[in-house]
Amino acid sequence: MRILALDFDGVLCDSSREVFVVAVDAYALQEPGSPLLRRLTELRDDAANGGNDHLDDHLVQAFADLLPLGNRAEDFGVTLRALETGVAIVDQEAYDRFYANHERVWLEDYHRLFYEARSRLRADDLSAWLNLHLPYPGLAETLRGHAADTKLAVATAKDSRSVNLLLEELGMADVFGADLIMDKETGVEKTHHLRVLRDRLDADFSDITFVDDKVNHLEQVARLGVRPVLAGWGFNTHREHTLARSLEYEIAFLGTADAVLFKGD
Repeated sequence: MRILALDFDGVLCDSSREVFVVAVDAYALQEPGSPLLRRLTELRDDAANGGNDHLDDHLVQAFADLLPLGNRAEDFGVTLRALETGVAIVDQEAYDRFYANHERVWLEDYHRLFYEARSRLRADDLSAWLNLHLPYPGLAETLRGHAADTKLAVATAKDSRSVNLLLEELGMADVFGADLIMDKETGVEKTHHLRVLRDRLDADFSDITFVDDKVNHLEQVARLGVRPVLAGWGFNTHREHTLARSLEYEIAFLGTADAVLFKGD
């Protein structure tokens, strides 16, 4: 049995605009006195309205550069706080040290506010919220071409309501069975998702290829015996590509996704 499990944000869907918009909304509630808030709000509004000016701003670029080092919703708040304080974060170890300086209640509050902000944005204007997400060209077609010979699954920290809406919007609702979509309720770590997937399919970890855009997630699942592949089109940088290669993880790009993900056909 061949099983391909994919993360959602940065792998199945380019949600970079939505993530930034919601992250700033939650941060405005968490840190209303932030000296960066005025500028962040201007950039947030440009992203929400479909503009491109925010893409050239150093704050947005720095935010995107740190995204691969986090794991869950609270990491967006930690990332914005790093930008606010001007702390230098050059690798995973530095990020983990900065993260550890935050009180658990602060992290939990931001996590809650992030999902509340996302739900509000989605409820206020579903069409506008959907438009903040973009497909990765050709990926849906590649996956659909292997649906008959591969079990395709989603393993994500995103909520199931958002995932299902976006799979429909991206033309992939028919690609993944409902029982193989594992969301944030499945567990905190991607290892939780893949253990559930293994059990549901009565498979071995060696049957599973897992695709994520974050090397830290791949390092976790590789210990299970899962085949890790970095999505080179996702929220990562040359820093993550270099690290993945040093760990001997394969990197797939949109042009090579078919050959790398479905090796052996």
